[in-house]
Amino acid sequence: MNERKKISDQIEWSRQKLCRLAENQGMQDGQVLQQSMILDELINEYNRFKYNKHILNRQPIT
Repeated sequence: MNERKKISDQIEWSRQKLCRLAENQGMQDGQVLQQSMILDELINEYNRFKYNKHILNRQPIT
């Protein structure tokens, strides 16, 4: 599995987990905040991956 797909799958899994936690625990719960931060970091990692690939290959960012 390529790196981009792997990160994308992790983002989707993390997003679903965040939605479940928010629904069950409420938006103010510490677990929801923690999961949101994990999701944010995965999204940042995905964006860094796309940006670095763009720079290395001199391709437009898609």
